[in-house]
Amino acid sequence: MSQQMVQSLHEEAVAHATLAERSGELMWRHIETEYTQDVDKIAATLATQAPLAWTLAREADDAGAFHFLTGTSVETIRDQYAVLRKEIEINRWRALLELRQGWYTVTQGVCTLTVVANGYISDGETVTLFPVGTDGVLGELQVGIVGRRANGLLPVDDPDLPRLRLAALAAHEEYLAALRAEDVGGIVAAHAPHAAMATRSYLSDESILMNVNGEAEIRGYFSAFFERYRVRDVRLVNRIIERWYVFDELHWIVEERGDANRTLEYCTAELAPFDSDGRYWVRTGAGTDPIEG
Repeated sequence: MSQQMVQSLHEEAVAHATLAERSGELMWRHIETEYTQDVDKIAATLATQAPLAWTLAREADDAGAFHFLTGTSVETIRDQYAVLRKEIEINRWRALLELRQGWYTVTQGVCTLTVVANGYISDGETVTLFPVGTDGVLGELQVGIVGRRANGLLPVDDPDLPRLRLAALAAHEEYLAALRAEDVGGIVAAHAPHAAMATRSYLSDESILMNVNGEAEIRGYFSAFFERYRVRDVRLVNRIIERWYVFDELHWIVEERGDANRTLEYCTAELAPFDSDGRYWVRTGAGTDPIEG
């Protein structure tokens, strides 16, 4: 390795640290503002002049089905916080995991909240993704309590080996292989029949939040995606495998089909809790703008 390359690695490390620190600061500014319960102050921590996306997974009427509450503007996200504050108040967040990148921070931990109706205070574990802009968070992407068992508790792994996590790792490798192979059937099969997805759509040039439900709509999105792009590679950047969810950051390299034929690259970051059969219940995430490779 040349001295020039070594120096560039040192410079890259410092540059990355600076961006990652800023990402974490913007997340914590938002989280700590939530403790005020003031929805106007909370909304003021959102980025300005940038596409926003707020999601929260909730149970649907059908057993084993979920859907996403969403917001894509300061006004609609503020309204979502206003509705939630009639139900619960956020009092504390203890981060057990905090992965910071320049364009997002993902955190898993324990949230202390108060039920407004009766004043009951409880602690619960969850994981949340915060994409960030230059002056605030671009939203809050939440899976809520999805991933719990029927009794409301998190799954318990074996005492000798993390077998649930190893199984989740194997399932995730299969999912990545399906993405690389443009295998729509394999992608759909990785999700539960009534799965919900709220992620960035790459079917348009603008950043748009996609919100789809069920096998048919998931199949429809990925079929349209592969008609638009030829996948050259999907590379793993970061991954977290837990007993009840998977997080991944992926580096996509795709080629436009048709006359344009450009090679484009972008990154996605997604959270996906899974059921007892290892199929993804919900998926939510963010993505960067494509750049020409």
